[in-house]
Amino acid sequence: MKPYIFFSVHEPLFHLVAADLAARGASGFSGFLWSTEQEKAIANRGVPYHDLIVFSRDLLPKYDEPPDLAWLARRERELGVSVQRMLEAERHLIKGRTFEQIMRVAEVGLRTIGDALDRIKPDALFSEDVSCFHSYAHRVLAHERGIKFWAIGTGRLPGRISVYSKSPQIPDDLDATLDELRKQGLTPEQRALGEAYIAKFRDRPARPTGMETRAARPKIELADARRLATAATRFFGDRGDPTAIPPWRAMTTRLTRMSRVAWAEVRGVFDDPVPGERYVLYPIHFQPEASTLVQAPMYLDQVNLVRDIAASLPIGVRLYVKEHVSNRGRRPLSFYEQLRALPSVRLLGPDTDVWPLIRNASAIAVITGTMGWEGLLFDKPVVTFGSVFFNLHPSVLRASDVPKDRWYELFARAVDGHVVDHDETIAMVVALHAHSRPGFIANPSSFREVLQPDNVRHIADALAEVLGLS
Repeated sequence: MKPYIFFSVHEPLFHLVAADLAARGASGFSGFLWSTEQEKAIANRGVPYHDLIVFSRDLLPKYDEPPDLAWLARRERELGVSVQRMLEAERHLIKGRTFEQIMRVAEVGLRTIGDALDRIKPDALFSEDVSCFHSYAHRVLAHERGIKFWAIGTGRLPGRISVYSKSPQIPDDLDATLDELRKQGLTPEQRALGEAYIAKFRDRPARPTGMETRAARPKIELADARRLATAATRFFGDRGDPTAIPPWRAMTTRLTRMSRVAWAEVRGVFDDPVPGERYVLYPIHFQPEASTLVQAPMYLDQVNLVRDIAASLPIGVRLYVKEHVSNRGRRPLSFYEQLRALPSVRLLGPDTDVWPLIRNASAIAVITGTMGWEGLLFDKPVVTFGSVFFNLHPSVLRASDVPKDRWYELFARAVDGHVVDHDETIAMVVALHAHSRPGFIANPSSFREVLQPDNVRHIADALAEVLGLS
């Protein structure tokens, strides 16, 4: 077994996972890194990597030539995937580049990664979920060559992960498992598992794993000294690393967030819910993030989406727009002013208690956000716009399936007695549990707990199962 690893920014975690897999018989490790600093961080530490592609060394120097658009067009047809859509997933390399330069980014990535896979001939590739152009390119090029691309993502249940290969952020064959549960019916044990999870969630829902860290109010603290030192080492160690943040920008970004939070409070940007008011609840999605960049690239402009939703609601129904706790201080106040200017919108802050909002909503509207799944757990009608796992729930109303000028009919149906099939929700809990296992996946620079030995072993166990290792 020769694994290839798309390390992204997870090299501390994935190196430990590689060491565990090596002890189970894997060998000939290779992979893709952003920088020479990442390469140095994993070199000579117990895992013999024989062929590492480093972006700053092997791709970036090729960007000066003009793009071969005819080659790109041919490869796009052969892959059957829109290159422009793949580029929408890119959060680091697009800004400041011309159209021709961006096309060259795509060409170099597809050529270099394709050549590497042909040369290395790995048995399988594993990564975090698709979250940028280059991870997207690895996925489509691996599939073209018949190489399994295994993504490690959240299992959608607390403290659980899934490993899948067919669709971003959707466990393989989840639909088949749901179909089987419908045909056979739930066993008493399965029904008890699903009902217990839903009852516990409704009693006091738990935030998704890691959300407490993301929700913290921005401030300057002692731990920032370590983060600043790490950022400086990475940035100055390899200036070609597109994921490295200049240390001064890290500090100014933090100060800007603190200032925005303070100004939002002074200016009273956010409203409070009004008792007895009928509303559809829309959570502002955190951006940039794969949940929109990859799964819903047509809905990245959330101000316009909110405007379109507001224009589609029946008379007497307001649109409650709830800011995400992770967005605290990340957006300019002008973003909120655009939302506040929409007559039927009531803008709620990141600290508004979300659970009563879900319980009292007439319906929930999300692009792909977790709140849609939480709404189903409360038997609330849910409208989605992007590709997300709970679209498999037959009670979900999928706005992407109808023309925009018919969204009024969709929302009228949602708020006027649309019934969520509770048994389908139980079945989805059971199916998600069957397609996941214990573990936690996140960026180790922000969530050091992912590096704990038990968690590393959980991730390695999940990968060993799909890779056929003991």
